[in-house]
Amino acid sequence: MAKYVAPEVYNKYKNLVLEMSPAIQYYDGLVAQRETSCLSDREIADRLGIDVEDVTEIRCIAEVESLPADAWLKSANWKREKVRNFFK
Repeated sequence: MAKYVAPEVYNKYKNLVLEMSPAIQYYDGLVAQRETSCLSDREIADRLGIDVEDVTEIRCIAEVESLPADAWLKSANWKREKVRNFFK
């Protein structure tokens, strides 16, 4: 079961966690720069000095929160269309 993260902790670390997570990636040509992004939850936790479980929960909530509301509907419609086309 997911660990409860206090709103104060979430708000304090949300942007930092997203910036360092695989959700946000910075590229120099074709090479991903790992200095500021693409770190594992463990690496982020170590850098921020918080529990890895907190980082995971913050990242999961923040990634979902960052999507526009209609992204879920568009995704579902896209999947339905792909399935229909496959079985035609």
